[in-house]
Amino acid sequence: MKQRSLLTVAIAGALALGGCDNAGKGKQADTGKSAEVPVLVEVKDAVAVVNGKPISKESVTIMTSEIEQRRGPNSAPEDKIVDELISRELLRQEAEKQKLTSDPSNAARVENTLRIVLSQMAAEDFIKKAQVTEEELKKEYEQRVAAMKRTEYKARHILVEKEADAKDIIAKLQKGAKFADLAKKFSKDPGSKENGGDLGWFSAQQMVAPFSEAVAKLKNNETTAAPVQTQFGWHVILREDEREQAPPPFDQVKEQLKNMMQTQKLQEHIAELKKTAKIEHTAPPKTEAPKAAEPAAGAAAPEEGAEAEPDNSVEAGKPAPAEAEKAAAPAEPVEAAPAAKPAK
Repeated sequence: MKQRSLLTVAIAGALALGGCDNAGKGKQADTGKSAEVPVLVEVKDAVAVVNGKPISKESVTIMTSEIEQRRGPNSAPEDKIVDELISRELLRQEAEKQKLTSDPSNAARVENTLRIVLSQMAAEDFIKKAQVTEEELKKEYEQRVAAMKRTEYKARHILVEKEADAKDIIAKLQKGAKFADLAKKFSKDPGSKENGGDLGWFSAQQMVAPFSEAVAKLKNNETTAAPVQTQFGWHVILREDEREQAPPPFDQVKEQLKNMMQTQKLQEHIAELKKTAKIEHTAPPKTEAPKAAEPAAGAAAPEEGAEAEPDNSVEAGKPAPAEAEKAAAPAEPVEAAPAAKPAK
């Protein structure tokens, strides 16, 4: 992903966490004029002029860049982008002609869109100026390496619905039955069943707590003497091996850490702005406590139900999810490019 895209994702995540959109502050203007930002474009710098209104070359460049960040290079032909901008300009002029922003709800939509764009610009400018020294990066790296849970385990498991079934499997193992054979026959975990219950290598935080704790207590080549219960059912576990995971080299995660630390600085900046700002909640929004997430129906593999733990890994400095970028980015041209292919 390009550097600008990384910045955009990080900024979008920081703005979401920082809540810099002070919705509800002040009274909405009826005309929407407060949302207007005059842009002076000379005809010589335009790619098209629509009823006397020029469309700048920079507008094409910006939209091309935004689309390529999401779809890849050469995914939006320039002529399609220009045509889309012309269509948008015509519709914008139509909206002005019909005075659609005289409707308070429409004016609010315009103001909110402008608020998103300008806050994004301010945040991006701050992040570009936020200096993170090599010393700060190395210190952050060392702290994360020290906090890492570096032990990894290799194990197999057999998942069944009833404790009695798990006990029966343990009895069969004690009589000499092969673990892999029983896993293929009895396990309800579709992810490991055909591989004889093999889960491969995993860290403790990748599994639900009861499962991880049971694996950690076992010795290599030892099977649980009693069934282990999780929200997925009852497990019989065979621990095969353990190893110490080497942390990724500093140079490999340097940019991710820098991105994360810049985002942290932005969040702190937003917090300071809030402290010094006069914010009046004239109609405080109603809040509702989030509901606890329930395991997906039919889920079986323990890694699918891993409990969320604080991520202190070195690679935790990755940008916020791409959904945040989509939320903050302008819509793509309707006809600018064919639909993106499914990710492999």
